[in-house]
Amino acid sequence: MKGASHDGLSNYFPKYSPDGRWIVFCKSRNYMLLQPDSELYIIPAQGGTARRLDANLSRMNSWHSWSPNGRWLVFSSKALSDYTQLFLTHVDDQGNTTPPVLLDRFTATHRAANIPEFVNLPPGGIARIESHFLNDYSFERAGNELYRGGEPVRAIEKYRKALALNPANVNAHQRLGFLLYHVQHQFQDGLAHTTEALRLDPRHALAHSDMGAHLLQRNRPEQAIVHLLAALESLPPGPEPQYQPAAIRSLLGKASLQLNRFPDAATHFQESVRWEPDQPEPHYLLALALVAQGNVTEAVHHLNRAKALRPAIDTSVVLHELLAENQARAGRLDEAIRSAQRALELAQAAGKDDLASRVRARLQRYQAGGSATP
Repeated sequence: MKGASHDGLSNYFPKYSPDGRWIVFCKSRNYMLLQPDSELYIIPAQGGTARRLDANLSRMNSWHSWSPNGRWLVFSSKALSDYTQLFLTHVDDQGNTTPPVLLDRFTATHRAANIPEFVNLPPGGIARIESHFLNDYSFERAGNELYRGGEPVRAIEKYRKALALNPANVNAHQRLGFLLYHVQHQFQDGLAHTTEALRLDPRHALAHSDMGAHLLQRNRPEQAIVHLLAALESLPPGPEPQYQPAAIRSLLGKASLQLNRFPDAATHFQESVRWEPDQPEPHYLLALALVAQGNVTEAVHHLNRAKALRPAIDTSVVLHELLAENQARAGRLDEAIRSAQRALELAQAAGKDDLASRVRARLQRYQAGGSATP
């Protein structure tokens, strides 16, 4: 539809008015389902300029339908509740809308009203509506939306309610484990839920990723690698950065570095920067893995790339020591001196006196025309 596209946003759920004059559709920054920033727009059916409806509320305006006479619009919103509620607005001949009215008797507590429709029946045409759909998945979905909307504490509450109804809800365990660990810093409780998620579903990729990250943080790289590789095998597509292949590869690289498995570390970091070339840390750690194997040229390339992306990232004394050692062995003493000087600066800035003494001795040897450590 001309006038409702090519604006760099998601435009979706178009509904024609019964007389064919108008189209009301949704617009949001990204994607098209339950987006917190979703708003309703109206445009002439023949094309023209889309206008934001005055009836829009503060959060998630969507799932709209026209009345049979084309004078009313019903839509759902989360402006007043975590669950979508129905609102009614009048539409005049110019496509202007009145302030919306909450249809509070059309929903119940902890019920979501989705995809509303006008029913062209006489009063009493519907004798009774029965509903049986409030379950653990309802709370899981509510938790997911709160988490995506930047409200992790409220999301935790919903996941706990999901587990109260169904203690075997593996996704609620996984999400709760992640949030307790990383947001509430309740490490033992978070780890317990992650462990339970893997007991319930030994192939749950996100739980494997969480467990790998936990183990790496606790200096257990061998076990971390097992879980991170399992996560890579069946990682589902999704928007969360911690579950992207680049992030998993970076964690695998860090675990390999802890074990001094430099070729493995280099392979994982190379994959990470292939997926996300503008992340500075994988470039920096790749430089360390490469120089540990004597590959100075590529190491310097990735070091410079990391510093260009984030200058403050350059803090590794060991990286510059290894550069100096390899450069000295190759007879490139001027470069070795510069690398050793940088290593000394970093050691002194960090207050590491013993390390600074070692680097200083190395630097003096290079300045005197000596080569690497015998």
